[in-house]
Amino acid sequence: MKNDRWVVWSMLTLSFTTGILDAATYLGLHGVFTANMTGNLIFISLGITDEATVPVFRAFLALGGFGVGAAAAGRLLRRTETGSFGDWRVGVSVLFVAVVLAACALAHGLSVGSALVLDTLTVALAFAMGVQAMAARRVGVGDVTTVVVTSTLAGLMGENRLTGRSADRSLTSRRALAVATMGVGAVVGALLMHVSVELAIAVPAVLTFCVAAVLTMRARRSTVSGTSARTHSSPQDAGATAR
Repeated sequence: MKNDRWVVWSMLTLSFTTGILDAATYLGLHGVFTANMTGNLIFISLGITDEATVPVFRAFLALGGFGVGAAAAGRLLRRTETGSFGDWRVGVSVLFVAVVLAACALAHGLSVGSALVLDTLTVALAFAMGVQAMAARRVGVGDVTTVVVTSTLAGLMGENRLTGRSADRSLTSRRALAVATMGVGAVVGALLMHVSVELAIAVPAVLTFCVAAVLTMRARRSTVSGTSARTHSSPQDAGATAR
């Protein structure tokens, strides 16, 4: 699976959408992230001493929403082996993320920007990112978590020819692309915010729908291939049993 280019690029696309979304939520939802929980944890810690200038409550909302989303996805995907995309639950999880993003974009466009609406959107978007993080873990593309790049950057910079411990070329490429796509996504998100918050959320929704479609098609192909292999091997198994 890890050599499946479609799946690898799907995970990189989700890294790109995460960059867009985190830029949009930080700039448009009271200065919190919905995917980068490290940032929110720091906000909460800083808020202990300076609550007046740090969005502690909304950081708690994002952290809680992400955790519940990850737990819910973990429950759904509990029977899905890590490193496998041939399970319908993975595609459904990513599709769910796309639906939530689309609904949030629509809700923000129809709302008057009240604090309650923004708080609700923060929880919903963080919940979706928690689901995405768990789906990406089950897909298992090396060092492409789709929601953070800290460990990916450490691997990229710490395992190369200069350090005397070179990683596999394909792994190095994935690490570099994961960092780059999220960074470029953040730039795109900031630019989209000059148009509207709705657009900055809608673009990730559309791209996530595309990823869900790709994962579903690859899973279906994997299922068909597995069924065909079992069908072709059945006569041989029967003959071996008879002998």
